[in-house]
Amino acid sequence: MSDEQKRFWSKVAKGPDPADCWIWTGAIGDDGYGRFWTTPEVGRQKMIRAHRYALGLVHGGLDAIADREACHVCDNPICVRVEPGGGSHVYLGTRESNMIDRASRGRHNLQFAAAFFRHQTPADRGRRSRALRDLIRDQGYDHQAIKTMMLGLARGQGTLF
Repeated sequence: MSDEQKRFWSKVAKGPDPADCWIWTGAIGDDGYGRFWTTPEVGRQKMIRAHRYALGLVHGGLDAIADREACHVCDNPICVRVEPGGGSHVYLGTRESNMIDRASRGRHNLQFAAAFFRHQTPADRGRRSRALRDLIRDQGYDHQAIKTMMLGLARGQGTLF
């Protein structure tokens, strides 16, 4: 494993149960997705979304997935669970398959009735992703706290994603 890969995995919290998300605990962009800096050339850095880096590790590198999109089964923008075979929460898809999946989950802009509850601005997603990351950094992988945060079970709190 390269030093870059070790640095990547040092920022991932894997839940204890077999179906848990693997949460990115590093930098998170304003859009709510994890950010990881690679060094493709000496003295230069390149930012890549953490879930895309994880996809590249499993599918032959970043160049091999350049024309594909990352789709999330779990709807958690900071989940980086990519595995060969089954069990992945993030998988490769086409632009079309990603948009169909997004619409089927009520995450597109045209679903008026659900938009109030399900649609989030990138800034909202960013705040919520950082809140989840900070929870895991501070308390560890606490299923009940994560569930409360994700489902909005705390009084006056909206759903996380």
